[in-house]
Amino acid sequence: HSNFLSYTPGVWEASRITDLDANNTNNVILIYGWENGTDSDITNDISRSKFNNGGGTGQWNREHVFAKSLGNPALNEAGDSDAGEDAHNLRPSDVQRNSLRSNNKFALGNGTSSLVSGGWYPGDEWKGDVARIVMYMYLRYGNQCLPRFVGTGALNSIDSNMSQIFLQWNAEDPVSPLEDARNNFHGNTTNTYAQGNRNPFIDNPFSATQIWGGMAAQNRWAILANTNFDANLETLIFPNPSYNGTFTIYSSTELSSIEIITI
Repeated sequence: HSNFLSYTPGVWEASRITDLDANNTNNVILIYGWENGTDSDITNDISRSKFNNGGGTGQWNREHVFAKSLGNPALNEAGDSDAGEDAHNLRPSDVQRNSLRSNNKFALGNGTSSLVSGGWYPGDEWKGDVARIVMYMYLRYGNQCLPRFVGTGALNSIDSNMSQIFLQWNAEDPVSPLEDARNNFHGNTTNTYAQGNRNPFIDNPFSATQIWGGMAAQNRWAILANTNFDANLETLIFPNPSYNGTFTIYSSTELSSIEIITI
């Protein structure tokens, strides 16, 4: 990325913008949470004042989705390890719920977030977010952040560093508006506290399917496909993807024009 945020205050300030509660812009959304105020357990809150951050009970702090101690080497926030303060990996979380997750690996479960046999289940609402964050960290930091370091269960047959659990969650839980908001903010370098990079697995979860196979995830680029070609017109475009910036178009009928649209 082009702008390296400090852990303090950079990530705090970014989180107050990227994780705003759309229903109450005085609050931020808390990962792993699911309700507000219907019982006495405030650790399960999904929304809290954006300025009530810190380390005390009832406050929110910064959850490293890819747990710091599980990196190799471990992620840190001292400025010499970019992974430790990467805002794509850091999400607001209730302090106690963050502590409950600790550095437990992610494991299968259902319902709301909780400790389960073998590790931590992030909750039905958050498992796709977690999967796409872990994939991003692998893409961005390579061997330091292998998915198998933070995931339990079977490994991928194509890439033994990828845990199948993340491919499953990526397919089962489509991208949320909050993920898009975070991605759009950090992708725009005109925003103060933006990193200047995006998570491509939020842009299109199907990219993970193309790389690692498995259950087909949401394909957000399908809208660019043209399904109205004349069935008698043979048109080929290759290679796809292009490896050197060029490709060939073949048609059995003369084409009067070609329009190339990029996103």
